[in-house]
Amino acid sequence: MIGNKVSEVKLSNSMISLLDQFTDPYGIKDLDSRYVYVNMAAVSLFGLKSQSDVIGKLDIEIKSRLTEIDDLGLEFVRQDRKVTDHESKLATLEIHPLAVDYPYIVNKIPYYNDDNECVGLCLYSKNLEVYSLNDFVKGHMPGSLLLNKPDYFFTERNCEIMFFRLQGLTNKETAERINLSPRTVESYMQMLYEKVGVNHFDDFKNFCISRDYHRYLPKRFIHTDHLEF
Repeated sequence: MIGNKVSEVKLSNSMISLLDQFTDPYGIKDLDSRYVYVNMAAVSLFGLKSQSDVIGKLDIEIKSRLTEIDDLGLEFVRQDRKVTDHESKLATLEIHPLAVDYPYIVNKIPYYNDDNECVGLCLYSKNLEVYSLNDFVKGHMPGSLLLNKPDYFFTERNCEIMFFRLQGLTNKETAERINLSPRTVESYMQMLYEKVGVNHFDDFKNFCISRDYHRYLPKRFIHTDHLEF
């Protein structure tokens, strides 16, 4: 149990029967981020064979390649807290080629009981068609990318410019990606430094990491059927 919130999640047999029929992964967690329910599609996503391998466990306790790389289990729990604490939805783009052969989108929404109390969260996944993984930004890209802006400090346009810089591209490489001149990108980044109150990129990057902007994928780079980079 977290704070004064009720942590018990009750699922009717009819709901379980409904979720069992979906071919997309579905899961429900309590306020402690323990799985109360998963369908077999979710079990397969973890690379496991039985619902008992997942139910009752935290992501960090599940014996799966998916949760063991890059401390993803801890990141998933942190995302869960945002959903339940603020009772708001969250969408992420998951890219884990060492564990799953394809990228997929995860949507997390608050789960309420009959008294309209938030008692956990529901999560469901959809596959995302990507034309070429070689088109992704070079370097170590976070495996769990936010599809909702973390807050309102930066505008969407700010995020479009700084996204590639945060992923390790130079001003020149960034300019080529978004059809601007290198000088324009450099001037724009300097404006962002002033907005944050720093003088160097490393300090700017640390600021962005502290607010999860390094994980945000701007809407401009997403299409309904594929990613475009």
